[in-house]
Amino acid sequence: MSDTTGAAMRRQPRQERSEQRLELILDSLAALIDEIGYNNLSIAMIAKRAEMSGPGIYRYFDDLNAIARELAQRNLARYLANVRVMLEVDKDEWRDALTGSVDVYAEMFRTEPGFRWLRLGDSIDKNLIDAAETNRSVVARHTAELFITKYDVYHRDDLVPHVEAIVEMIDALVARAFIDDARGDLFFIEEAKRVVVWYLDEYLERTLPFATPRTPAR
Repeated sequence: MSDTTGAAMRRQPRQERSEQRLELILDSLAALIDEIGYNNLSIAMIAKRAEMSGPGIYRYFDDLNAIARELAQRNLARYLANVRVMLEVDKDEWRDALTGSVDVYAEMFRTEPGFRWLRLGDSIDKNLIDAAETNRSVVARHTAELFITKYDVYHRDDLVPHVEAIVEMIDALVARAFIDDARGDLFFIEEAKRVVVWYLDEYLERTLPFATPRTPAR
């Protein structure tokens, strides 16, 4: 269900019924995180919410962290899918695309169960998505690839670390927007947009004389 590495699932679902059970497990975890927090959870609680037996959960997962890892991967996949959709709709200017990415992230805070607390896994483990790479680095790499595909980007060796800095800024300001406001304080969301556009604009302008065109794909 994910193309990232490091997932600790016992087995991948091979039938539609198994896929539905797996989704039910993840949905149950996400809902319970919103209700009681991750640290208060147990496999038994997830099994009860999903109307499954404990052994039924362990058929797929070794432990609670393994379920959280798969949920974080699903969150990432859904975030990237939403960004792809956003990029297809009147986003010819990268600045509009970047501010659109902030809106996508904020909307997942509003509508995706468990996302506000788990997000992409950092609240549990900085390597939850991929054991060999930090969660933020994974997000930055995938996001950079989306933008490189969409826009005419010169090669810069340090592009991904700068995108990771943008991911950090977006996450911090959007998370702040939802501390006291269930719909998200628009001041902090708009500030996130302003700051990341300024940051990327300054970086691109500063590095342009030293950048080299990308080699066209063959």
